[in-house]
Amino acid sequence: MKKLIELSDILILGSDGWSNSKPRITVRAILRNSDGLYAVMYAKKFGLYSLPGGGVEEGESLIEALKREILEETGCVCDSIDDLGYVYENRAESDYTQYSYYYVVSCKGTLKNMTLTAQEIENGTELLWCPIDKVILLIEGFCPKTYQQKYLKARDVAALTEYIGKKL
Repeated sequence: MKKLIELSDILILGSDGWSNSKPRITVRAILRNSDGLYAVMYAKKFGLYSLPGGGVEEGESLIEALKREILEETGCVCDSIDDLGYVYENRAESDYTQYSYYYVVSCKGTLKNMTLTAQEIENGTELLWCPIDKVILLIEGFCPKTYQQKYLKARDVAALTEYIGKKL
């Protein structure tokens, strides 16, 4: 899979440093429904918009984790899945590393209710369906206040930029 971007504190904060921690592996989706609308997650507590996805559990393949995360966060069953690329994050300040594998996914509709984690519920997480240009505006327009939010925004912007480039 193609590397979309490597994010580090030098890019995000302008400061040097490197983490050697064991990476967390995640999967994320640019998810389109049969109406041509795209999924975006909104965490009310932080005013943060992001693409759906989450961590890969032990013993899961990337695709198994993607299907599970999409079902949990959106209630949708994946219809088609295509590789987009991955983002590598090296957060020296918090001694944390992560690989986020992005996919372009289509679904036929919401079949089940969302199954959010306790943390997602506490954050007031909601699912919105929007045209792609609005998803881009919501994610790019967010002004991150914290270290973590800066990384979240940068990785989703990299994936959306790649997606739009492929669509043109």
